[in-house]
Amino acid sequence: MKYLTRLFAASAALTLLSPAAAASAFTSQSDTVSPTNLLVSGEAEWSYLDDDTDPADGLPDRTRWADASFDDSAWPTAVGSFGALRGELDELNGGFTPDNLLRQYKDGEGVPNTETFFLRTDLTVDADELEDAARLTGTVRYDDAATIFVNGERVAGFHDEGFDFPADGERRNMQYGGSNSSAPREGTFGVDPDVLEPGENTIAVQLHQGRATSSDVYFDFEDLTLGPEPEKVGQSSILLGVGSDQTERNLSWFTDTGADESVQIAQGEQSELPDDAQTFEQTERGASDDGTNDYVHATVTGLEPGTTYSYRVGSDEGGWSDVMTFVNHDEDLEHSFTFIGDAQIGSSGDIESDGNGWQSTLDRSNEMFPDSHFLLSAGDQIETGSGNPDEYRSYLAPEQMRTQTSAQTLGNHDYAGDEPQALFGQHFNLPNQWEGDPTGGNYWFTQNDVLHLNISTENRDFESHREFIEQAIAEQGDETTWTILTFHRSIYSAGIHAHTDGAEIREGLAPVLAEIDGIDMVLAGHDHSYARTHLMDGTEVSSEETTEAPEGHDQVHPEGNELLYITANSSSGSKYYNLVPEATTPWTAVRDQSRTPTTAEVEVGECSITTTTVRVDNGEEIDKVELVKDRTAPEIETPGDTELTVGDEFDPMEGVEASDECGELTDEGITVDGSVDTATAGTYDLTYSATDTAGNEGTATRTITVAEAPSPEPTEDPTEEPTGEPSEEPTHDPSGEPTDGPSDDPTEDPRDDSDGGRDDDGRDEDGSGDGNDDDAPRGGQDDGEDRGDGGDLPRTGATLAGLGAGVTLLGAGIAALVASRRRKA
Repeated sequence: MKYLTRLFAASAALTLLSPAAAASAFTSQSDTVSPTNLLVSGEAEWSYLDDDTDPADGLPDRTRWADASFDDSAWPTAVGSFGALRGELDELNGGFTPDNLLRQYKDGEGVPNTETFFLRTDLTVDADELEDAARLTGTVRYDDAATIFVNGERVAGFHDEGFDFPADGERRNMQYGGSNSSAPREGTFGVDPDVLEPGENTIAVQLHQGRATSSDVYFDFEDLTLGPEPEKVGQSSILLGVGSDQTERNLSWFTDTGADESVQIAQGEQSELPDDAQTFEQTERGASDDGTNDYVHATVTGLEPGTTYSYRVGSDEGGWSDVMTFVNHDEDLEHSFTFIGDAQIGSSGDIESDGNGWQSTLDRSNEMFPDSHFLLSAGDQIETGSGNPDEYRSYLAPEQMRTQTSAQTLGNHDYAGDEPQALFGQHFNLPNQWEGDPTGGNYWFTQNDVLHLNISTENRDFESHREFIEQAIAEQGDETTWTILTFHRSIYSAGIHAHTDGAEIREGLAPVLAEIDGIDMVLAGHDHSYARTHLMDGTEVSSEETTEAPEGHDQVHPEGNELLYITANSSSGSKYYNLVPEATTPWTAVRDQSRTPTTAEVEVGECSITTTTVRVDNGEEIDKVELVKDRTAPEIETPGDTELTVGDEFDPMEGVEASDECGELTDEGITVDGSVDTATAGTYDLTYSATDTAGNEGTATRTITVAEAPSPEPTEDPTEEPTGEPSEEPTHDPSGEPTDGPSDDPTEDPRDDSDGGRDDDGRDEDGSGDGNDDDAPRGGQDDGEDRGDGGDLPRTGATLAGLGAGVTLLGAGIAALVASRRRKA
């Protein structure tokens, strides 16, 4: 007998509601409407088909088998969960043991697996309770993909976005596909209850096996519940994203207030925002695909470097979020950021466990890399390609997502098969998105003099990627020192994808990247294992050479367009892939599968980018590599322009030095072009050159001026007539009778003919030889203040002995001149 559910009283309904359903479906219960359980695991009776046939064969529509009118009376029935492990009824990973064995293999004995299984059950809904309900929610557990139908209408899908079902023919529903997860996964959904009808309804499930050799299969419909609309919770899933540059931040959040919302922001660490806080209005808003909220985008501009900011989102009408704080770091080239691989929340089948692992990675990254400026994710933020709101809530739950800047890359699990995943675009407000990419994953931003380019490897039009990259580098590259390219699907990994989708993309993308000037390094994820390549030129290894840094780690020195590729492992621990044989990945220099979450610090400098990958649990270093690019010319210092005199010695290399910030000079050292002839007056230009081992050339110039020696200072012409005719025989005082020193009267003219009280021998009348008879100093000064210790003349500094010698020489000269003229006469 089919499982028929009547609507019970409120108290009975509460006892039947599972804790998981209550937690996932409701924020709080309404005072007037209680949730009503329609289906409970272990109680519903299912009709199922596991005989490798398609129930849609012969029907005009491949989903017609899910209609209420379809006749499933010939199918076997059972109560509970369904599955198999290697063809047996045994416990699967995660502790899940199916109640009923599905025929896993087509022949019942071994691979290949049956592609698809089909299940149906009926339930009855009371019209009054259906009218009062506002939401129909459900929880399932599946491996590897499942699609849920209510009365023939698809209401939810889990890992079913990659299927391409034919419109007609036989076995249209029989396809492999899904998560290929190691354990059954949880899926939740919520829809409007109008998919139900008063009275009898049919629930149908289409369950897919991941691949022909998959080890297990599983399905359990854990609960289906009618309930009230959840109470409003305001703003949630707030994300602080990168902006176009460091002066901007792109924010996104979900809200159920119904009011127009904005961002308020102010400088400083604030517990409450001041009245003059700046407001930035929402730039985009729409209904979220979670079925409950609106999503909101806004951009904050005009941020100053090296400044702390506090902000909140919301409105006066609908309420505000808590105040949050972030730092807009300095703009120096030298900085670091955190690089992580796939978080892929939900991949293990346990969203809570994956979320805890993700939180731990962010916490430990903060401890190990306290100076990191932002977080860069290589993609696959969540597991379910169709978009699972609970997985996104778990990814965005850590405080770091709203207080530390982050940038996300579009991964294959963030993409809905053949079209952009709505929730990815609603949660992540990406800057500078390129309209030429149909997947919405190509964008760029600048940070600390680095141009970051992100491209979507879900878009296989590789020439369009070339156009985007070249355009961004042409427009932004001159303003930055480095260019880092990030995409999700690694093309040089060490796991299983290296020879599947990675190989396909490698053949198309690697040659394009090798032809583009200006890319310095490539970061990727996807393969849930760590790999670092040799230097690559397109699809070929161009160099396996490394040098050893002083600290002991590897250094690589790319030339031309050689590229270094780094693939990150899981950042949450939700999934790992085993390494393939090393001989099959000749491009790898370092490979690792520690089966533990990892994180990496990327340190950017003037001359190099150093990436250090570590285990999250104990900080142990897995790999450290420094990419060195010397693009800085040597600097030459000279003594500058110099003036010489004819005949001076000159060495053009004296005082000339050269230094190179990123490398070493060639053996040639400093050369000089030009020469200086110090025997010939003139102006000479010298040009100095120095080249480093990377080929960068630095120059400096100086001018050398050689001048004639200056002429001697002119002297008195001895041929001029003297002003007075000297006597034939010079006297002791050839100038007449000058005194030997000043008179006692300081006001007396020193040229006075008076002997000033001196005897003819020049001594004072008192015989002392002191030119001053007064015992006391004059003018309040010491006796020695007006004359030197050696008998200086007052206020002149000249000594009496020196003056006497001068007078004697002058007299001798005049006498010689007179004698000469007399001889000529």
